[in-house]
Amino acid sequence: MRSPVFVFVLSLFLVSRVGAQSPNDGHIEGGAYVNSYFHVSYTWPKILQPYDPAALRLAPKSPYDNEFLLFSARQGDDPYGVVILAERLNFPTPHSKGIKDAADMMDRITRFRPDEHAVILSRKHFTSANGLVFDEVDYTQNGGYSSGIVTPVGQYLIVFKCNAKSAADLAEMTTSAAAFILRK
Repeated sequence: MRSPVFVFVLSLFLVSRVGAQSPNDGHIEGGAYVNSYFHVSYTWPKILQPYDPAALRLAPKSPYDNEFLLFSARQGDDPYGVVILAERLNFPTPHSKGIKDAADMMDRITRFRPDEHAVILSRKHFTSANGLVFDEVDYTQNGGYSSGIVTPVGQYLIVFKCNAKSAADLAEMTTSAAAFILRK
């Protein structure tokens, strides 16, 4: 027979494990990506369909637990779409002092190599209709249209990386990012 103290401690441990949340606590619900950790939702444009983030060919994930791949959507079988990441602010690693703020992230996004043939089309700072503050940079890179969009949520930056085959498709993607919603 187990002691009541052991049972109590075990139940506290199990309850704490069940209630623990992670930045990766996201799911698709009624045509939107919903993340219960950040209390946000994102409705992707109709030109995209959700795509398994594990199938993406991305740079290796940081081993320092400072970045989280949240969601991706793709345009058919084409290599165009939206990837959403969360980056922990002010999280030092052996290679960086950490990302300070949205402006710092935007500077990192726009560090292009000469062989990428990148041209910045626009850079803006705005507050959405939902009250979130965004920084956005739109650019062409090796002939394709791209955008980096950043908004702070708590101690994180939510980063949208958009790639499109046309300026019109990019506009749909950036408009959907700016409609990102904090849920109460």
